[in-house]
Order: sequence, then structure tokens, then C-alpha cells
Amino acid sequence: MALDPAFEKRMKQAESEVEREFHTLDPEQVRREFARVADELLSTARVMDFVPVLVHRHVRENLRLAASA
Repeated sequence: MALDPAFEKRMKQAESEVEREFHTLDPEQVRREFARVADELLSTARVMDFVPVLVHRHVRENLRLAASA
């Protein structure tokens, strides 16, 4: 699926925000989790507008749980 440049920019911004918030974690772990969640949501998304926000929220929650374990 081809994604438009504006969407890709929003996804990169969301990923950067999560990386900054979880700067104490391995950056590669954060990127892998972001990619995993993004792939999962993009595979079923009918409306793309909210995907960056949803990915951001899911990844933050997953990383919080992982960090507290």
C-alpha cells in the first residue's frame, strides 16, 4: 500500500515522540514495537487519519507495561 508523504511524516513524528519519551529504552526496541503495531493497525485500517495517533498510544502503553515488568 502506498502511503502519502503527509501520512508518513505524521507516522515519523509519532515514532520520534515515543522514542523521546522512552529514551532510557533501547531505541531499536522502540522502533521494532512501533513498526509491529503500525503494521498490525495498517493491515486492518479503513480510515488512515487516526492510525498515527492509535499507533502512538498502543506503543506507549506496551512500552510502559514492558518497562514496569
